[in-house]
Amino acid sequence: MRALLLALSFLIAPALASAQEERPTKVVPALAKAPKLDGVLKDLAPALTLRAPASTESAGFNTRVAWRKDTLYVGVEATDDQLLARDLFTLTLFFPGAGPTAIGNTFRFAFDGKRPSPAESGTSAFAQEQVQIGVDRKEKALNLEIAIPVTAFPRFPAVEPLVFDLCVTFEDQDAVGDKPTPLSNCKDGGMLGEALKLPDEFRKNLKLKPPEDVISLEATRGGWLGWGVLHYPVWVEAEKPLTSDSLRAMVALDSVDPEKVNVNVPETLLLSGGRTLLTVVSGKDPYAVEGKCEGDHELRLGIYLLQGRGNKTATRALEWPAATCALGRALSVSLEEEDGALSIGYSNGAIINFAWSGDHFERTELGKR
Repeated sequence: MRALLLALSFLIAPALASAQEERPTKVVPALAKAPKLDGVLKDLAPALTLRAPASTESAGFNTRVAWRKDTLYVGVEATDDQLLARDLFTLTLFFPGAGPTAIGNTFRFAFDGKRPSPAESGTSAFAQEQVQIGVDRKEKALNLEIAIPVTAFPRFPAVEPLVFDLCVTFEDQDAVGDKPTPLSNCKDGGMLGEALKLPDEFRKNLKLKPPEDVISLEATRGGWLGWGVLHYPVWVEAEKPLTSDSLRAMVALDSVDPEKVNVNVPETLLLSGGRTLLTVVSGKDPYAVEGKCEGDHELRLGIYLLQGRGNKTATRALEWPAATCALGRALSVSLEEEDGALSIGYSNGAIINFAWSGDHFERTELGKR
């Protein structure tokens, strides 16, 4: 299993890198000192000015972008013949090289500052909290000075170039009740003209050391995640010692209490030498409706090995179904402490066996269904 995942990651990474190399990019310049977030954009020099969208008779805007240390700074300079409360600026940040399942983060602003991100964007509350803004409003002009720390970034490449799209859309409402007119520097989710690129120095400033199978990185409440090609992160680095509860909160927003979904998964498992494994169950219960199994739903089991001083680091040792229509529910998860033999028994009769292989589990037989 692990060999297959590594092979998949090695196949995906070159394809992503090749796509990024073929795309024209502009390097985002660095600032000598952090700007004051007051909406006065002079201290963003020497920011890069992005290609402006075609303006309407009543509105238009320009965008500037620069970085310093671990923060991306964006300045928006807009004109509008009538600034209304529903005039919205939507900023989306996306790294195409962050892996096949990565999405962008979306943030919204208006003349009174931050607005909540749209629920359908999938942008976490944690990411929204990190963003700061300064506003300078005049009668027919509005400046936004936005600081996006790396802790508000969506998944970004762990090794490959930090190429990204920064889409800014101005939804201008000319009068109360009118349908807003959108202006954007992007089309079909990509920037008009060149994409943007942060230098490797930006990533090095974070001083993170994920394992080789990490494709992308992402901050979360309580620490950092390193993503591979499956549902769960392959690496976790926490600010505090990890517990079952804190690990679940970090790696799976849709984690569930195993007891409440009728799967028998212990919170912890022990290996020889006192090494501890923590478990996470997440997803949608296919058996939520009595007497019915929803084939599109499943519960996943993630098992993590605690590592490092203070138990602040964990690596994924196994990801496997906890409940599906084919297997049924996991009724038993047992581990032989001495040799690391793991078996998972399901309500439909299957027993899946695994062997411990240094830092992860390998399946040892096909089992039965």
